[in-house]
Amino acid sequence: MQKRVIIQSLQLLCLTFLMGAAYAQQIDLSNQTWSTEVIRKSGQAVIPLYDGWYPNEDGSKTICFGYFNMNSEQALDIPLGDENYLETDYPGLDLSTANIPTHFDPLPPRYRHVFCAFTVNVPAGFNTNHRITWHLSSNRFSLDVPGKVLPPYVLDEPQSLGRGDLAPLVKLERDEAGSRGRTGVHARKTLNTSVGEAVSLRAWIEHPDEVVWVGWSHHSGSGNVAFDNKEYEIQTNDGLASVQARFTKPGDYVIRMQTIDSIAAFEFYCCHTNAYFNVNVSN
Repeated sequence: MQKRVIIQSLQLLCLTFLMGAAYAQQIDLSNQTWSTEVIRKSGQAVIPLYDGWYPNEDGSKTICFGYFNMNSEQALDIPLGDENYLETDYPGLDLSTANIPTHFDPLPPRYRHVFCAFTVNVPAGFNTNHRITWHLSSNRFSLDVPGKVLPPYVLDEPQSLGRGDLAPLVKLERDEAGSRGRTGVHARKTLNTSVGEAVSLRAWIEHPDEVVWVGWSHHSGSGNVAFDNKEYEIQTNDGLASVQARFTKPGDYVIRMQTIDSIAAFEFYCCHTNAYFNVNVSN
């Protein structure tokens, strides 16, 4: 009996020593240079994402890029330049007018990453051997993602016959034809406002479902943008989606609106519509 007690005591002593040694090797979370947690409140990178591509009727193709901000609270602003740019190996393809985002919202709690925030149209000659690469650097991480027209990554656009999904039709003027899908509709007019003053953004949305989801985002521009109602659902029998936006700094901004029949459908990569509004803000 005494021998058993001694053995158990030695085992406990060894276990205590080993646990102490293990704890001694731990590094406080705030001092780690790498992350054991994928999602943090701040300090993590924005990951550029290739969401796929789709063919167009004229033979050209469109490549979709989205992003995944691994910060639950920190928004990041990354101006165009050495830390935020596109490059391609396709000769003569001009990427200077690509609608690249420079503002990256924190991680959306309901649908996790921002799907197809912008698109790049490529000519018919762009094949599986070519690529467009999006480079994005943030919080000490330099990342890039290639966009290619590989068959396994083709997207349903603007509808999925298998799932019965259809991208909403969006009009930025009540009497215009409108557009469906991720290429989106771009406002022809630039809206003007001043710092701190609200500007109203509106779109008319049509869809067979009675209700669709609408989300507004700061796409590019150097200051902060506050929306009076960032995400909501609307009744399609009326179809009007609107938001009031206020800006903290002068400059040129792009506001992105996305709409889909249900945010759950984002996970199936079909089918949403983008709309982009240009806003000039003065002092």
